[in-house]
Amino acid sequence: MTIHSKLEYGVHPSESLVRLFSEKPYQGEDPSKAKILIIGNDANYSPEISNHKFFERILDYHADGVVFWQTTGVHHPFLLADYPFDRRKGGVRYHLIFSKLKFGPEYADKFSFVELLNVPTIGNTGSNKELFFQLLDPNHLSWLENLVFGGERKFVVVNQTLARSIDMISKKLGVLKKLSTAISGKPVPAIALETSHVTVYNGYSFSHSVSNEYLGDVAKLMNAFIDHG
Repeated sequence: MTIHSKLEYGVHPSESLVRLFSEKPYQGEDPSKAKILIIGNDANYSPEISNHKFFERILDYHADGVVFWQTTGVHHPFLLADYPFDRRKGGVRYHLIFSKLKFGPEYADKFSFVELLNVPTIGNTGSNKELFFQLLDPNHLSWLENLVFGGERKFVVVNQTLARSIDMISKKLGVLKKLSTAISGKPVPAIALETSHVTVYNGYSFSHSVSNEYLGDVAKLMNAFIDHG
């Protein structure tokens, strides 16, 4: 099944998928336990996915992303051979490029994906920034910033588009101020903040074309952080 029409950006129409995110606003390992925290704008899905039998794989993934990775060999159901939708859309490219970092299932408990939005979406985020900002939940964002700075050692990955959004959010909503300060004015890619327990890496989005050399450099930094204990 392939989607050819241009989708209007918005909240995913599936109540069950929205409920999944309200109950568990992250993907992969529990972010309080993970070593590597990948921050994104939103979790984007095909609008038809909840009406297809493949949705069972999505449910398995959200129930336990670590076990899913360990049992299937891939970190996200978008990468399964039987994924039935257009691989050029619905968030697939992001996870395909992330997989080129070449972390295997043995690293499943090291990674967590957390978005600025705590609701799943359809369409292109950049096509309706006004709606994106309307959907932001200050409580969720405060929770996210506390994950970054208030707990265990973290290697936190953001990207240049996200950095601009974080700067605007900090000014408009008064949240994410510490994260905004950490990445403000830094060149891209660059390590924005490095302390005894937090490294914030401001890099390129996994949604866009990046070189294998860049991905190799990021993977080396992540491995070094993980190996440090």
